[in-house]
Amino acid sequence: MDWYRLRLVNLKDNIILNLMRKLNHYNDIFKLSKEQLKIYFRLKDEDINKIYESKKVNLSKELEILKRNKINIISLKDDNYSIYLKNISHPPVFLYYKGNINLLNNKIIAIVGTRKPTTYGKICCEKFTRELVQSGITTISGLALGIDAICHKTTLEEKGNTIAIVGSGLDVIYPYENKKYWNEISEKGLILSEFPLNTKPLSFNFPMRNRIIAGIAKGILVIESKEKGGSLITASLAIEEGRDVFAVPGDIYSPASLGTNNLIKNSEAKLVTCGNDILKEFNWECFLKKSNLNLTKEESIVYNNLATEKTLDELILSTGMKANILLALLINMEIKNAITSVSGGKYRRKK
Repeated sequence: MDWYRLRLVNLKDNIILNLMRKLNHYNDIFKLSKEQLKIYFRLKDEDINKIYESKKVNLSKELEILKRNKINIISLKDDNYSIYLKNISHPPVFLYYKGNINLLNNKIIAIVGTRKPTTYGKICCEKFTRELVQSGITTISGLALGIDAICHKTTLEEKGNTIAIVGSGLDVIYPYENKKYWNEISEKGLILSEFPLNTKPLSFNFPMRNRIIAGIAKGILVIESKEKGGSLITASLAIEEGRDVFAVPGDIYSPASLGTNNLIKNSEAKLVTCGNDILKEFNWECFLKKSNLNLTKEESIVYNNLATEKTLDELILSTGMKANILLALLINMEIKNAITSVSGGKYRRKK
């Protein structure tokens, strides 16, 4: 981890990256004269001075601080650094992490979207996440509120693997509402940041964070996005890096679906309606579990009538059941997580 000395003397990441790509080892830097460094790497005198200062850094002390915070670090030179991320245009030179770094070698799909999803968006995120996880896919997202949190939460509930990329130091939990998932992912999954300890969640950190999400994933799924938003930035970065982008179509009258629908309309994303659509794109096997809802005969009748969302009055007409009986069935089916109520007094399937 001698390369980390260069970060500790505040040498710019683009300079460190250039040195890493052209030299095998940190000590190889000093096999060149200062004049050679200046010519070959186009370095200023102040940068060369910083490089030489790095030899004096107490590296053990700095690594001990990270260890006390249960944080590890990898560099672009390490074998367990993501091969996909390594090949993007501006890969992070160092990554701080908590959890299982080997998850970077898995089949990974990113799931991103709005921080304020509709009921439809929540249901879609749960559905796609569940289907992907059941087929052995590792999910990755940004641990933000909304779609990100639903992706991580559903993955954990399915006992799958999830990776969170955050826009602050790993000792600065943000957003604080997601502290539970932050801690659980640190123990059961993997949480990553390119930002050192004590880095606050400043606004310009998040586009940088998004390029890592796009870089690590094999493909990116966008579930609900307004006309402008962070998830569209991630999608744009993914396209630039040659990743496949997928989008869930949404209500044409909903502002929350404007961004995703535009991605599809402009042929920037492939329309998908289930997790298997994504798996087929990469020739990955599908191992979806059969849903076991344990519905009664009457509940099954109601469930079959909810192929499209309906109001209570519409269900009375289509099933021939009385209102009081239907209400009791609908309550039980919500408890079984088979259906959910949505705006407008309607009901729809969840699975």
